[in-house]
Amino acid sequence: MNTDANNPQHMLQNFFLLGRAFAFHDQTRQPQDYTYGSFIPQVVQDTPAGQISALQLLTSPGGGMATFIAPNQPVDTAALEAYIRAHFIPSPGEINLIQADVSQSLFLRFIRQPEPDSYDVEFEESRMALTHAESAQLENAIKGDKNQVYLLPRSQFSVSSRAAARLETDWVAFLTLAFNEGARQPDAVALLINQQIDAGAITMPEQFDNTPSEQTQALVRNSLVSTASLLVCNTLRNIHSVDEIPNHISYDVSYSNSVPQQYVLAQQQDIAELLGKLPAGNIISFTPTPLPEPSRPDKPVVTRECHVSLGFNPSGFNIMSVDLYYGDEQTPMPWPNFTPVTLKTTSDISTITLRVKFSDYSDYKTQLRWQDDIALTPQELGFYSVLFEAESLKKDFKSIKGTATYQPAGVAKRQSFNLAFSGQSQWQSSWWINTHFAGLNGEIEYSWIGDLKNTLFPKTYDSGRLKATVSPVKLQYKQVI
Repeated sequence: MNTDANNPQHMLQNFFLLGRAFAFHDQTRQPQDYTYGSFIPQVVQDTPAGQISALQLLTSPGGGMATFIAPNQPVDTAALEAYIRAHFIPSPGEINLIQADVSQSLFLRFIRQPEPDSYDVEFEESRMALTHAESAQLENAIKGDKNQVYLLPRSQFSVSSRAAARLETDWVAFLTLAFNEGARQPDAVALLINQQIDAGAITMPEQFDNTPSEQTQALVRNSLVSTASLLVCNTLRNIHSVDEIPNHISYDVSYSNSVPQQYVLAQQQDIAELLGKLPAGNIISFTPTPLPEPSRPDKPVVTRECHVSLGFNPSGFNIMSVDLYYGDEQTPMPWPNFTPVTLKTTSDISTITLRVKFSDYSDYKTQLRWQDDIALTPQELGFYSVLFEAESLKKDFKSIKGTATYQPAGVAKRQSFNLAFSGQSQWQSSWWINTHFAGLNGEIEYSWIGDLKNTLFPKTYDSGRLKATVSPVKLQYKQVI
């Protein structure tokens, strides 16, 4: 068995193969729910006239032509339920089967010696042109010669890993360390946080439903580190000596989200074992007219894949479409949830052009580096996160209300935001701005009004119009004496 991307057998709970089907328990669903799908088409079909092969071979004095036509037959769900009942959910527990959305591509694998010289050829619209040598090799396999040609279906599906994580440490000690190290910018603080995580000084309790891939783990960690670095930088902004660092401080640095993960199941089967018992004359035919031979490179063609997903929930971002361009190809991410897609190429493409269209009919383009897995962040889609922070004003104010307006320097449109703080909740608020840029590229005009505490008569404070060009934006109270 060979797999690309994430291996479902290693990463999904209670994963098993049965006949043509696979099934597993998705930990983000109820215990009685099992997801299933087909990983191989029905190669040999029973008909009133006897068994027939979905694979057919036409040979000639020149090249050959292989075809594969199989009806879309359902898997044996009763057998799946029986297996689950025997191994995972004893009677009388409920079993609920959910069909997975599986995309499948079909290949023939031609064996060469040494083994690394073996190569795969994909069926295109159920047809595959063959060289004369490939045609002869496939003919021998159909007649029962083993280890010559394999049928190789590749089944791809998506399952999300639900993540919950947080950072925990003595933040006073970390602030002291950051101050002494001169780390005041987010990048420098993030580097220091990562070092402290690796050293064990900062702990990162994590909980995942469905085993996370390395990329998902990195996404969660990067999000936590980014949030923590902004909070630390905001605290250090007005600290000029170690003595000014608060004696007690706590940050709520947490992450909770579902991250789509791609799984690929590739199960190869020897053509000789699949078809060796059928009459070869019912599978192989001959035409005296030479068929054209396809050209094959001296070295096997290597298909490179790039799995692209959103690393965040797109709800509320007003995204209409996400398109990926590479070479002469264009692949859209399906609206409205922009489910993961897989890009494939045999060329040495190194970049992908990402184009995003928004509900206001504007769009944004950027370049991505080709890699095995990409989990797109809001920033990569042209958004900028602004953090408004007013924790230091809790002691002076009962509540605060304010407005902010983004004034773009580029093609983006003006956008507005309302903020409000009261009670004992966290006096912080985040705003995603559609800047159409890798950064703020403009300025934020904001103002706020607060109801003061400890006054004989009700009294409010008006900040007046203020401007900011970086995040975080710390609300400050200039007390009038």
